[in-house]
Amino acid sequence: MNPAASAHEWYLLACVAGTVLLLLLLVMRFRLHAAVGLAVVAFALGIASGMPLKQVPLSFTAGVGNMMGHIAIILAMGAILGQLLASSGAGAALGKALVEGFGPKGVPWALLALGILVGLPVFFEVGLVLLMPIIVDAARRSGKPPALVGLPVLAGLSVMHSLVPPHPGAMLAATVYRADVGRVILWGLVVGIPAAALAGPVLERFLTRRWRRHQGHSVVEGFAPPAVGGAELQPTSSERTSAAPAGAVRALVAILLPVALIFAGSWADSVAPPESWTNRILHLTGYPDAAMLIGALVALAMLGPHVQDHAYRARGGLRRLTADSFGPIASVLVILSAAGGLSGVLRDSGAAQATVGLALGAHMPPLVLAWVLAAVVRVTMGSATVATAVASGVLAPLASHMGVRPEMLALATGSGALLLSHVNDSGFWLVQSLFKLEVKGTLATWSILETVLSVAGLGCTLLLAAALR
Repeated sequence: MNPAASAHEWYLLACVAGTVLLLLLLVMRFRLHAAVGLAVVAFALGIASGMPLKQVPLSFTAGVGNMMGHIAIILAMGAILGQLLASSGAGAALGKALVEGFGPKGVPWALLALGILVGLPVFFEVGLVLLMPIIVDAARRSGKPPALVGLPVLAGLSVMHSLVPPHPGAMLAATVYRADVGRVILWGLVVGIPAAALAGPVLERFLTRRWRRHQGHSVVEGFAPPAVGGAELQPTSSERTSAAPAGAVRALVAILLPVALIFAGSWADSVAPPESWTNRILHLTGYPDAAMLIGALVALAMLGPHVQDHAYRARGGLRRLTADSFGPIASVLVILSAAGGLSGVLRDSGAAQATVGLALGAHMPPLVLAWVLAAVVRVTMGSATVATAVASGVLAPLASHMGVRPEMLALATGSGALLLSHVNDSGFWLVQSLFKLEVKGTLATWSILETVLSVAGLGCTLLLAAALR
């Protein structure tokens, strides 16, 4: 490598570092929305890196289009499915069946399974609100605070949200790294379930012993009585209709159908001859957009007649339910579109490639590098989605130049994006408000859980990567 090229690579690395620092400054100091901040730093990076000025907006727009082309419909269909699970009572029925089936001693593991199952298609925030009545009921039966009883649910929801498509961050990483989505789902479960078991039931048992030794004041300071939390989340009688809630079996079918279709598409060539009709159909229905569309249509047919709200049972109610389900993902879509624009500028400016080349010279393992970068952005900015977007945008060339499986790179990035949720994370305040905790209690439960989940996720990813060599 000649000195001029080396100097230019170091300059591009400085541009990338400046981009991350500027993004942190805009979001944390000047309180800009993450989408606005991402767009600003993308243009700033393009200009600072020496790209032709007319090329900067073209690269940004191409990045936005590429990102939205891969994930917009997937997120929209997932939002519809989540809304149907909540509105039809199917999610609550599944939770009740699991808790009763596992028995009193198996409740933490039942809640973990519930968090994982509901977390497959449903956003973290929606899943937590959906499952809060189940957590409160389990806490009332056990005599323990919901903040402790809910840890397995939080672990299951959080690990699915960060590691398993079609969730925004996981889908973003799989798309940018050009990973096979079916394998990311499968290996995400292989990595995520042990990590969630450690951060959920195992951590819950440890913190429960500590709570009992300190007579309930160590990790649940400021906690309100369970009855209050449960009452806040139960629909009033005026909101209910005579429609029977959907059962647990319908919930399972709705949740697992898109996942099964994606799995079948990923392994179509192994089960059917190439170019056969069976192979073509499996590939078509296994494409993530098609799988989620089919899943949403089946859920509308199965769960739609069971929705409990009067407004959604009136004429045109399901259309209204569908429209309402898009509201919570609007901000996520805008953030991801801006992140896609930044990724396009990083690629076309050569900054991403220079960063990877210099990182390789430092002999840092690529999976550890992905985890560290995502973890740094997560801790400083709070958003796991933004952390995944920034880290994957910078490190995308690793997927094709390092001999590292892109699926492993996606899992390492998602694990890093979980580290140490604290006061700059909206999820922190959601947990704090729903469980009626003080900030100290939230740090001692939720923040610890996220840190254990992140470190365990990296460890499991490294072990799996070594086993698959």
